[in-house]
Amino acid sequence: MIESIKTPPKFDGLNFPIWKVKMIVFLQSLESRVAKEVTKSFSVPTSDEDTWSDTATKEFDANTKTHYTLLQAFNDDDIARFIYCKSAYEIWSHLVVSHEGTSQVKRAKIDLICSQYENFTMHENEFIDDMVTKFTKITNDLASLGNAINNDQKVWKVIRALPPSWEVKATTLKELNDKEEMKHIGLIGNLKIHEMERKAREEMTPQKKKTVAFKSTPTISDDDEEEEEDEDEDLSLLVRNVRRMYNKTKINNRRR
Repeated sequence: MIESIKTPPKFDGLNFPIWKVKMIVFLQSLESRVAKEVTKSFSVPTSDEDTWSDTATKEFDANTKTHYTLLQAFNDDDIARFIYCKSAYEIWSHLVVSHEGTSQVKRAKIDLICSQYENFTMHENEFIDDMVTKFTKITNDLASLGNAINNDQKVWKVIRALPPSWEVKATTLKELNDKEEMKHIGLIGNLKIHEMERKAREEMTPQKKKTVAFKSTPTISDDDEEEEEDEDEDLSLLVRNVRRMYNKTKINNRRR
């Protein structure tokens, strides 16, 4: 019965790939036949309902459940866009084209996201949680467009994306993965533990005292002082010699 259907995940027009996955799982929780209604077209039989076969009746009930569930996911303004759709498949197709585009647009999106995946790196001083959030969004977007990334690809990509300061850890992880394939979730847990250990070591390492450089007037070094003293002695000696010569000349003049 339709009354027994629980509230489906609401769609606000954003993050369609995430909502799409949630809605498919919700439909599957109702009944496998219900979830399949978004993948195939449906038309209400034109004959009298009393003459429908059991298969036709079940198909109609499943489509009605799916149709109603999808409408429940939107607010009244959005429902107006789908009011004339006669099946769950029509609504679903309209959503997919609107948010994922035609096959050509979809291909272009895949190429763009694949480029993001190939160029993905973790920045220095970036937290593991932040890196995982960005990486998960990229892989989820690819999966929603039919280009899912398997576990081994995810593991190797994350290891290669680690920054230079994680080089030793990355080498260790590569060796571990060569021996036995790691699970992506296990890899993330391993990285988070290492991140905590790195932080703990940094906090335990005594901070170097910062020295403050003060501006000062030029000072005379020891060498400069010795040099000045030598110059003073030379000058004094010169003055004494000049005096002697002057006195001597003066005395000679008197004798004449």
